[in-house]
Amino acid sequence: APSDQRKRELMDDFLDDEQQGGSPFNPMDILRLFLRRKWLFVVPFVLCLGMAYVAIRTMQPIYQSSGEIRVVRNESASRTIQEGVPRYTRSRYAERETETLIRTTIVSPKFLQGVLRDLDLHHHPSLMTEGAVPAVLSPDKEKAHVAATARQIEKMIHVRSVDAFIYRVSVRHTDPELVYLLVDEVVHRFLAEEQASRLEQGESERDFLSDQREIYEQNLREAQNRLAEFQRTMVNTSLGGNPVNEANLARAADVLTRLRTQIQSDRQNKMGPQRTEALAVLPTVDRFLVDLKGEPSVSDLMDELTEMETDFAVAQFTDSGRGRDQTLLGTSRVALDDLIGRRTEEEYGQMSIMARTAVSRYLYDALYLDILQGVVQSLDDNIAAYRRFMTRQPEQSATLSRLLREVQSAQDMLGTLDSDIRRQNLSLAANMSAIGYQMEIYDEPRPPLYPVEPDKKKLGVMGGALALAIGVGLVLLAEMLDRSFKSVRQIEKTLGVTVIGTLPQIKDGPFEAYRRRRILRWVLMIVAVLALAAVGFLWLYPKLTA
Repeated sequence: APSDQRKRELMDDFLDDEQQGGSPFNPMDILRLFLRRKWLFVVPFVLCLGMAYVAIRTMQPIYQSSGEIRVVRNESASRTIQEGVPRYTRSRYAERETETLIRTTIVSPKFLQGVLRDLDLHHHPSLMTEGAVPAVLSPDKEKAHVAATARQIEKMIHVRSVDAFIYRVSVRHTDPELVYLLVDEVVHRFLAEEQASRLEQGESERDFLSDQREIYEQNLREAQNRLAEFQRTMVNTSLGGNPVNEANLARAADVLTRLRTQIQSDRQNKMGPQRTEALAVLPTVDRFLVDLKGEPSVSDLMDELTEMETDFAVAQFTDSGRGRDQTLLGTSRVALDDLIGRRTEEEYGQMSIMARTAVSRYLYDALYLDILQGVVQSLDDNIAAYRRFMTRQPEQSATLSRLLREVQSAQDMLGTLDSDIRRQNLSLAANMSAIGYQMEIYDEPRPPLYPVEPDKKKLGVMGGALALAIGVGLVLLAEMLDRSFKSVRQIEKTLGVTVIGTLPQIKDGPFEAYRRRRILRWVLMIVAVLALAAVGFLWLYPKLTA
């Protein structure tokens, strides 16, 4: 006899929908599920693909042109007096700060208004949002119109980082020619202004350093002049060539005293009788003495003897061997005596030999006293100079140290300024400042060949994904909301009774009305989901294409 399972298979046409084999997952069940509710999947799928097709066909084409700027970082950036550290270091925020700098500069009203005026774009037809604008406007209206156009351009410009210290500046608009003109002008103008600002800063700093250098050069010259003048004064008042020092000061004073005593003794004991004897034979002997002192040969010989006698006196208290040979000194004395004798004989040859000898001896002793007086004066000056030097030495040392410090400070500052000026000249020659970075064009802007929007591939993929998601979602939602029995096993499991047969499907009016209401409810649900999907699509697509 056939089993109960076989009886149920013979009696129930719905047993094909029953899960076979008791496996937890059967792909055929999923297929039958989608076949039963195929319209909930097909209708949204077709509508979403149709929406993507309509968007592709009706969306206004938008063109984009872009250029890339690269920031070259100098890790060994030169430092200035005002700026103690490089502008950019190895900070993880350096790229973000640089991007912010580029963006804020490019979208600033002053920058964009300059772009508009240079390109004469404030009357461009593609940028007219309020209808035709008269060619001639008042200054206030012209300024307001340029500002409004600049705000419109600001929305078209996008700046973003594409790589390490590489930044892309792009412009999007429906006019391809306008897009290229704008991005080309923006990129080149930004680099020109950035470079000009760095050069201006470098030139201003270099000019400032040059002015400071001139000031310190003048200070150095004045300090050097003061130092030279003081050194000349010190040479005149110092011990340069002075034989007197602390060790021999007492002996020098003793030698000076002996010389003065000798001169005084000779004047009192020797010169008096000799003068009386000379006057007896030659009343004009004093006049003749004055004439001899004025003769060049006599005065030169007296100067030589004064120097010799001074060296001899210095040798007595210095023990330095500076005294000249006594033979040379004696020879000079004899030469002076012979010269006086010859001159006396030449002038007074009629006198007797004894008379001429008395006159010559007086003249020689008188002249030699003058020589010794010169020696005394020289020693006295040396001793007085040493004593003055010792008195003024602390003050002179302090003044000399101060002047040397002033000269050294001015020289050091000049060296620093020269180094800074050379660095600034090198920076200006390299078209960069000492801030530690420079910018250059990494990729030149190019005219756009094809529109970037609408993107057919992206719209098709988005439409297909959206259609698939909505269709599958509606099928699963309908399955979750459907509370009817779908198989004999589900009936037996839920009710706990054995199914022995099924009734045929009956067509009746009330059931058709219920079915229409159910279909209408699902249609409204599909339309609502599609509306939400369209709103999400319009919100998501610009972000994906930006």
